[in-house]
Amino acid sequence: MKDLMFFDANCQVGDFIDPRPGVTGLLAEMDHYGVDKALVRHSGIAKAPLSTNKELAEMLQKEDPEQRLTGVWCILPHSCDEIPEPDEFFRQMKENRIGAITLSPFEHRYQPRPIVIGKMMDAAAERKVPVLLDAFAGQWDKLYDFLERFPKNTFIYAENWGKWGSDRNIRPLLETYENFHFEIARYWVPEGIKGLADKYGADRILYGSCFPKGEQGCGMLQLKHSGLDDESIAKIAGKNLERILKGAQL
Repeated sequence: MKDLMFFDANCQVGDFIDPRPGVTGLLAEMDHYGVDKALVRHSGIAKAPLSTNKELAEMLQKEDPEQRLTGVWCILPHSCDEIPEPDEFFRQMKENRIGAITLSPFEHRYQPRPIVIGKMMDAAAERKVPVLLDAFAGQWDKLYDFLERFPKNTFIYAENWGKWGSDRNIRPLLETYENFHFEIARYWVPEGIKGLADKYGADRILYGSCFPKGEQGCGMLQLKHSGLDDESIAKIAGKNLERILKGAQL
């Protein structure tokens, strides 16, 4: 499998998880399993979004000189003036090697509606900046409402909750939203990856690990034995996420 480029779509670092791996720990894990790149968010986003955005950028600068990692920043409602206007926010993202955004509306006590975060979500949709949906893990009614309100955004459903038994919730989203992508960590369904890829296309599926709660080798094994052709496996392993991030206009 080393001939494949693996790009992990679901990693966390920071002081809010146990064990507490920093960027150096993540890179060591990636070297152990042969993962080339990773999309990483700070584990403390739900507790302290502004300080952890800054901390993640500093960690990437100091501990990842080879630039194998791409960061994720958290957004907040524009009405409270806690983050810059979209143009400036995305400029800062590019400057700090941040390629995607996420949100934690329930922990941060706001409603994820257009009148609250529409300015940033619309700007992200226009620029094709991917939005991670980890905050909606297991809350399918809220996730469905959110996608109905923001149908034009590029989404990645990557979370640590666990995706076993979720097909009746996941498949309608893949059918309805062409820019909705599904990350496979903890999707423990026999022949499930192949089933999703055959019906909705391999372009919509992403390799991920749930690091540090999950091991990166687990998803590799699933993908290797998925029954898919080599081209589809290569897309899921890393080419899809690389394409999504390169397509963002920061």
